[in-house]
Amino acid sequence: MKFLTTFKISKGFDRWLTLIDDLQPYMDKYGYKMLFASTNEDETIVYDLGEANDPDEAMKMLRLPEVINMRKEAGVDLESQEVLSSISKHKVW
Repeated sequence: MKFLTTFKISKGFDRWLTLIDDLQPYMDKYGYKMLFASTNEDETIVYDLGEANDPDEAMKMLRLPEVINMRKEAGVDLESQEVLSSISKHKVW
């Protein structure tokens, strides 16, 4: 299942991209894949499209204390995270 989400960041998009690289072992283990990410002009909001084999497993990953800490250290405002929609189809050009 694919999800379009958004959340605030405070340390810029490049720092957040580093976080995604650091989270790769967790994403592999919990069946989560990042398909697309973008930010606004001042790099304070991220919009991403991710895919989870099992949404419950993806939520387990996000609740792991070490993942929570990694996200906070990277400047993610955890309270601002919002799932905008599930996505049934998409195309990347």
